[in-house]
Amino acid sequence: MSKGRIVFWVVAICAFLLVPFAARAQDEVGGEGLGSAITNSPMMHQGMMKAGVDDVATRAQKESAFKIIKDVKLGLKDADPNVRVGELNKLRNLDDPEVNRILIQSMSDPDIRVKMKAIDILGSREANEAVDPMGQLLFLRQTEPAVKLHAVAALGRIGDFKGVLPVMQYLEEQTDDQARGTAVFALGEIGSDKATPILIKTADEDKSPMVRRLAKEALEKIDGELPSQHSSQLASKKIDRDLIPTDQKLAKLRAEDAKLQQEQR
Repeated sequence: MSKGRIVFWVVAICAFLLVPFAARAQDEVGGEGLGSAITNSPMMHQGMMKAGVDDVATRAQKESAFKIIKDVKLGLKDADPNVRVGELNKLRNLDDPEVNRILIQSMSDPDIRVKMKAIDILGSREANEAVDPMGQLLFLRQTEPAVKLHAVAALGRIGDFKGVLPVMQYLEEQTDDQARGTAVFALGEIGSDKATPILIKTADEDKSPMVRRLAKEALEKIDGELPSQHSSQLASKKIDRDLIPTDQKLAKLRAEDAKLQQEQR
């Protein structure tokens, strides 16, 4: 074999052996192998680390919620109503689908304080699944007047159209100014035009100046001339679950009514 031919075969063999190494380098730097280079980059590892941290945080949050719910269920078996009320307060801002179910069950508690607390928290959470059970409370004669009042206020905070009919019926049955005022306020917050006829009648004929004024405001909310608290919260997407507690709202209505009656004397 000639010297030239030997050199040729040596070069060819070396080139053949170097091809895999060159292809591997290309995969790691660019071309079709760019994805492999990105996968092995420090930035990708950093992103995977962040995802892992988020997963750990989410798991810790779920475990914490599970523990709180477990403790609350145990506390709700306590004979002291004050203890049960305190347990319900722990659920106010807890993000878990089981929370609303526990609160709805507590609406049937034998103690009125526990019932009202459950209703108020469901209202602050804007729990749509609580609308039907609250409507049933309004229909039942044995439901305490104070519980009905809180249920009406909560239905207004939830703002679901399904709540308009039970609140309308409640309004028609009430002789107490505060109860009617709460009902017309709730109807304005719900915003359904089904309530327009009864609100017009209330605005024209109700004996209480406060109720007449609230009915006019409710009509303006339904017509879009006046924003409701519920619609404002949805528009801003910053729902403050403790914006106006029910007891403070009712106290404000009573104060306004007393002021109007004093001015008429």
